[in-house]
Amino acid sequence: MNQWQPQLDKILLAAYAKLPVGTSAQRLYDNLVLVVIVNRESGCIEQAEVSFVTQAARDFLASLLCGYDLRQGAEPLARLLQQVYFGPLKKALLSAVKMIAAQYTEACARNQEVSR
Repeated sequence: MNQWQPQLDKILLAAYAKLPVGTSAQRLYDNLVLVVIVNRESGCIEQAEVSFVTQAARDFLASLLCGYDLRQGAEPLARLLQQVYFGPLKKALLSAVKMIAAQYTEACARNQEVSR
């Protein structure tokens, strides 16, 4: 029988942001949800999912987020999103990205405290 081996090299981060009233996304969801799976050591986003209505938007954003190194903080990613995303959910998306970056920083700090 195989013994369970958890994947401690990855962490899951999730952020929620209020959606603007009157958007199609707001009619379906109360909040924008951004979930990423990150390599703890490298800070690299390996998988990303965002609660946008269309598959094209979800795929586009996942392709931008995957591969990003959260050790750089939120600002480079926020600048990129400002350049390429012109939808009505921009403010909510930027807020969620900033929360994810802050959560990664906090997770790393906690991990260093535990390993001391």
